Amino acid sequence: MIQYIVQPGDSLYTIGIRFKTSVSALMQANHISDPNMIYPGQVLKIPLPLSPTDGTGCLPDLRQGSSGPFVLLLQSQLARLGFYKGKLDGIFDPTTEGSVRQFQISRSLRPTGHADLHTWRHLLDDARGSQKAPPYHADMLLSGLFLILSADRPAYNPGQAVELALTKINLSSKTISLNYNTSQRYDFKITYPNGRTLWRWSDDKAFTQVLGEVSFPPGRIIRYTEKLILPSSVKDGIYHIYGWNTAKQINHIKLHIMINIEPN
Repeated sequence: MIQYIVQPGDSLYTIGIRFKTSVSALMQANHISDPNMIYPGQVLKIPLPLSPTDGTGCLPDLRQGSSGPFVLLLQSQLARLGFYKGKLDGIFDPTTEGSVRQFQISRSLRPTGHADLHTWRHLLDDARGSQKAPPYHADMLLSGLFLILSADRPAYNPGQAVELALTKINLSSKTISLNYNTSQRYDFKITYPNGRTLWRWSDDKAFTQVLGEVSFPPGRIIRYTEKLILPSSVKDGIYHIYGWNTAKQINHIKLHIMINIEPN
């Protein structure tokens, strides 16, 4: 589950297409009775077709005859791992099929030669593994940009440190440029079980009000980490962690995980 801030011109239908979910699923997740009653600035929960530890649910099954940006993403991932030596052209040809089959064999998968759910999972696990992301994390893939939000453990006691990381990886074959309104590049927030904010990283920070751009080539990794010492007075319960990149293109999308705070 992620959070999405409704933009001008959005509808539940267009949001559903963007995140590969249905209008009815969006209505159910957000307790909406009238699909036409959404407004810019509204925060929606998006029931993505993936679990907190699996970013493969939104990726298509690819085979010979497939083409487009997902094939390009597949080829670039296989090339980075040394399995694909052909042209990065977004066309699933016999060379691509052979590379997929070799990768599957190397991971003890059934060598079908097409990129199914299990093949995507192993490809993206390599990206996660390269960052040593803790097992407790949320992630999503958006136009070749792989975002990972992680905490160092699922449960804490009052007074302990919560270590957070937000990682973005360019899995595409092209340079990705992100634009910013200020010098701020990311943010984290932890909320109480009732939704009230316990801590937001940026609250005591000052940022230069200047436009900026960050460009990173294929394979480039950018990782932001912060730490919060939990107050000794914090109550037990399920707390919510949000992490997001503040680029104009994606600042309306927030990754979300939950942690348990237990009494000492």
